[in-house]
Order: sequence, then structure tokens, then C-alpha cells
Amino acid sequence: MAMFIKSAESPRDWISDTKKEICFIGRSNVGKSSLINTLANNNIAKTSNMPGRTQLVNFFDFGKYRVVDLPGYGFANVSKSKQLDLLNIINTYLTQRENLICVFLVCDINVITEKDVEMVDFLSNNFPNFYILLNKSDKYSKSHFDNNKIKIASYLNVDVDKLIPISAKKKTNITKLFNCIDNFC
Repeated sequence: MAMFIKSAESPRDWISDTKKEICFIGRSNVGKSSLINTLANNNIAKTSNMPGRTQLVNFFDFGKYRVVDLPGYGFANVSKSKQLDLLNIINTYLTQRENLICVFLVCDINVITEKDVEMVDFLSNNFPNFYILLNKSDKYSKSHFDNNKIKIASYLNVDVDKLIPISAKKKTNITKLFNCIDNFC
């Protein structure tokens, strides 16, 4: 059974062992915590309608691996200095965490921003094992993704096979996500 372990800001407070970690990152309020709750089949991650609530690195135990929820980037209602602090936390985790084996960038399937493009570029240059989860796919027909996947991949400058339409609400492609995680673990 999945469970919350701890929240931490700096590497000295992170868990110190060799257990494999996969992390979720995305803009503020894109549904990272809801997706983690769907994977856990339990409400272990706090969700909020207010952007920017996740401001620490949150660790969750999923048995043979850990899931890590990173702070959101983008339009959080925080000061510029706090935004820089959050970006520093994200950068430090993504570039220094030896336990990290795969990154899942969560994007809203219908609102992909320049900040998302910048994050994809950062991941492409620093971390080859990443996928883009196009969340909230339940709001659109399957053909919406099929008709737009090449355009989305081109905009993000990635191969189409890096894109996974997903819905935390309707559990669309959750099995595919678990299979992807299992391949890395």
C-alpha cells in the first residue's frame, strides 16, 4: 500500500538510501497530486484548487520504488524570490538526485505553455528517461489526442511515443503508466 513518507526542502533533508525514485513535475495546478492519488488508489497527496500549494519535495513509498512530487512551476501565487527558490529545488532534485530513474512531466492536454516547452527542453538536455503525461484527457474525446498528437509533439520537440494521454479522474491509461514505471524499476 502506498503511503506518504515526508516533505523536504533541501537535499540534506531528503531520504538517504538507494531506493529507486520516479518523479512528477508540472505547472502549478496541473493535477500532479491527483495523479499520485490515483496511482496510490488513496488520498495520500494533498490537492488544492489554489496554484502553488506544493512547495517542497514530497516523498511517497510505493513498495519497490518511491514517487516524488516536485513543486509546480508557472503561475503559482508566490513572490518572485519564492518562485526562484522553487525552481532551485526542482533543478537541484532533477540534476543531483542519484535515486531518480524516470521523470513524468504532467501537462494539461489542452493548455501547453512556453514554460512546459522550457521544461521539456531542460529534461531533453539533462535527463533522457522522461515522459509527458497529457492530463485531463477525460475532458476531450480520444480523437482529440489522435488528431493533435503530432502537433503537440512538434510543439514540445519530442517524439510522439513520449506522449501519454491520461486522466487522473477517469483513470485513463493508468495501467500504461504503471507499465512504464515497472519498465524502469
